[in-house]
Amino acid sequence: MRNFIFHFTRNKNHKRKNNNKKLKQNLATLTAKKNVAYIHAMKFIYFLIGILFSKSILSQNLVPVHLSFWNKTINPTFSINEKSLAYLTYENKFYLKQWNNKIVGAELKTEKGRFNWFYSQRGNTNFSSNKTSLGYTQKMSPKLNLGVCFELTFFTQAEVNNNPKLITPTFGLNYKQSSNNSFYSSLYNSGIIFHNNGLPNCLLLFWNHIINPESSFSLGYIQDQKEPIAVFIYNYFYNKDFKFSLGVNSSEIPIVFSLVYSLKSLEFLIQNTYHQKLGISTQIGLAYKW
Repeated sequence: MRNFIFHFTRNKNHKRKNNNKKLKQNLATLTAKKNVAYIHAMKFIYFLIGILFSKSILSQNLVPVHLSFWNKTINPTFSINEKSLAYLTYENKFYLKQWNNKIVGAELKTEKGRFNWFYSQRGNTNFSSNKTSLGYTQKMSPKLNLGVCFELTFFTQAEVNNNPKLITPTFGLNYKQSSNNSFYSSLYNSGIIFHNNGLPNCLLLFWNHIINPESSFSLGYIQDQKEPIAVFIYNYFYNKDFKFSLGVNSSEIPIVFSLVYSLKSLEFLIQNTYHQKLGISTQIGLAYKW
């Protein structure tokens, strides 16, 4: 009887130990699974944060070349969210030694807008069309930006002293309808023909749509002195350093290709245009941002 009680007690203790061991193993397995699930959940959360963060960084750099400060001469609201900067460009027209265009400009960012100035010269040492501009752009709301600038256009001709001058205003508008859609419009003066009263004689309309963090396209309409021009431009962004743009339009310069490379505070531009009769023009530019 004593042996029976001893064996019974020992078997009972043994079963209890086995049950406790299994319980500990189950708890350890459950804890390990919870840890694995927690790790995977945290990885997924970090992955989403990384995607959103990268998109927010890229979205700040999804401004196409033709809607940036490189093309500020036709709309003062371009690149309103950029840092303060200074830039210069040099363009050779159709590989002619005496036909070069130059632009130098600077922009100062303020709390609610930015001041902009540029000087451009088109032509050669014997004849050139010059333009200097001073303007200001104001953030009216998170979606709407308005800008205005006043330009002085004048000719320089060899052995001619009394060259005509013209002061004209340029009005610009930028409306961000959503995170993927922005609209641009401006009224400006070509500054070449002087038999007008100085009021704007050109209209620009652009719609820019962001397809994804790597690409966008723009549809535009330009009404100049001669005829309306329809424009389509495709933009590709390779991370935050490279911007490519390929544009086609209905003017006598139907193809425009642009490449921008950013290196810390510097930005480099190379742009080629094709004229149906005169050939290729090449423009290079350098900008410094702070």
